[in-house]
Amino acid sequence: MIVVAGEQVVDLVPAGAGLLRAALGGGPANTAIAAARLGAPVAMAARVGRDSFGTAFRGRLTSSGVDTQYVVATSQPSALALATVGDDGEALYDFWLAGAADFGWRERELPELPDGSTIHIGSLAAFLPPGADTLERWALRHRDRCTITFDPNVRGVALARPDSLVRLERLVELAHLVRASEGDLTHAYPHVPPMETARRWLAAGPRLLVLTHGDAGAVALTATEEVTVAAPAITMIDSIGAGDTAMGALLAWLHTAGRLDDQLARELAPETLRLMLRHMCDAAALTCTRPGADPPTLDELRAFQLV
Repeated sequence: MIVVAGEQVVDLVPAGAGLLRAALGGGPANTAIAAARLGAPVAMAARVGRDSFGTAFRGRLTSSGVDTQYVVATSQPSALALATVGDDGEALYDFWLAGAADFGWRERELPELPDGSTIHIGSLAAFLPPGADTLERWALRHRDRCTITFDPNVRGVALARPDSLVRLERLVELAHLVRASEGDLTHAYPHVPPMETARRWLAAGPRLLVLTHGDAGAVALTATEEVTVAAPAITMIDSIGAGDTAMGALLAWLHTAGRLDDQLARELAPETLRLMLRHMCDAAALTCTRPGADPPTLDELRAFQLV
């Protein structure tokens, strides 16, 4: 079982004529949905409000096959994000997070998982206290018997705290697998080439690091290999949820290949890495061809790959 822990966010997205519409999102939730739609067994660990948004969040997860047994109902409100899509299709976000349910984790709310499980953490919930501290301790307790994966999904608000970079480095060292975008690394270390940071991170502990470059594709790094794959050519609608889909597709592919249950201990051959990256890039590209965070199903992805 893959357990994705993190936030669910109400995205306020442009609806034309200066209007906004509410859409359900949040990086970790999108990742859980992507992995489940692509065939992996996934549960979501999340905190939601006892309100209509909380009910809608549960429904969104359940309808995509995500187990919600670890979703905790609280009296706190949902997090909000205002999404702005530029002329290039890239999405920018402004967040309203104060007092939101997503960032108030308590130790007793997080499950003890069986050996061989996978824990995925990342995005805002991995950086904003007090919940971020609880999530980090939870992942650390499981590290020797589970596979830990991390997607920083760095936003300005996550890096605003003085200890943010220190936490980022700790989480990289904790994880067996890290997926990061070129934008993540540029935000965190603006004066360092992203590949330089990726190689340094790999040396710090992960067994696999995947760096995505948007429409330029992705590279997978291990202790012995660096493999690059180009992204497919598409007509982009927007990039909302593309990185989250990439992470979910990565998890689903590794699960199907039987590579998640041993903390990625077995060496991944170059051709295996290429197949993994193509699966991931195709899923992310397909998400970009439709509005909002709407990851593909496995059947949709297979049809896309046949075109």
